[in-house]
Amino acid sequence: MCFLHPNHDFFYSTLLKNGGFRMIIIPAILILLPFTSPAQAEKDLSSHYNWFDSLIGIENLEMHYGAVYVEKHRSKSKKSKFFPSPYFSRGHVVIDNLPYYSLNLKYNIYEDELLLQVANEFGGKVLQLYKEKISNFTIADYTFIRIDGSEINNDAIDSGFYEVVLEKPLFTLLKRYRRLLTEQLGANLIFYEFEALDPEFVVHYNTAYHRLKKIDDVKALFPQNTVQLNSFIKNQPSGLSFENQLKSTFLFIDSLSNKEKDKAMDE
Repeated sequence: MCFLHPNHDFFYSTLLKNGGFRMIIIPAILILLPFTSPAQAEKDLSSHYNWFDSLIGIENLEMHYGAVYVEKHRSKSKKSKFFPSPYFSRGHVVIDNLPYYSLNLKYNIYEDELLLQVANEFGGKVLQLYKEKISNFTIADYTFIRIDGSEINNDAIDSGFYEVVLEKPLFTLLKRYRRLLTEQLGANLIFYEFEALDPEFVVHYNTAYHRLKKIDDVKALFPQNTVQLNSFIKNQPSGLSFENQLKSTFLFIDSLSNKEKDKAMDE
């Protein structure tokens, strides 16, 4: 007996409105599966969500709710406002705490919006997903989270999407991409280019977000490790980008934290 018979449109469309059917069917299937490792379980979960979405059609799921995207900037330059490229890439997104896999996505850096390419009855339309419903997404192995305005305790930090650069139990280092819009005059039209600006870096530490403009901002967050950090930073290779300097410094901080934990366990 097929629960998704065409005559049952009203039944399952009502459930789909709040993700109900998806939340009922997938866990029920997983209960019937033998115990597997966490990695295999994650893979199985992804496969079963993909199976369910393909059965119904991704355009019929609650996740397609969003505005049809209208391009505002005619561009013919390689200096794009999109990440990771002007073209759609495979990825997944979590909307209202539900994951959706194997999607065609791209991130509009300039307007800080996530775009979804939808086929079938939508005719390949591009949708701008409702940002407030998105908690995180991944495109081509780059993972982004959304910082909500209510979580921010610092006026120097903007809400929106940030790439997860480094994630450890003690902290999460985040990167916000930025673009500068410039106009280019053509023969009869105006074209637009998007210059890449230096990204902004934020760290989530001690239940708060902190803006990082210079390496001394990191040292200020960890005064208990001032001596070790001064020595480490002094011996870093010259010519490192600020991002790489941050990554190496935070990896060092993570190693110090692990040593302190090991020492506490031995005592």
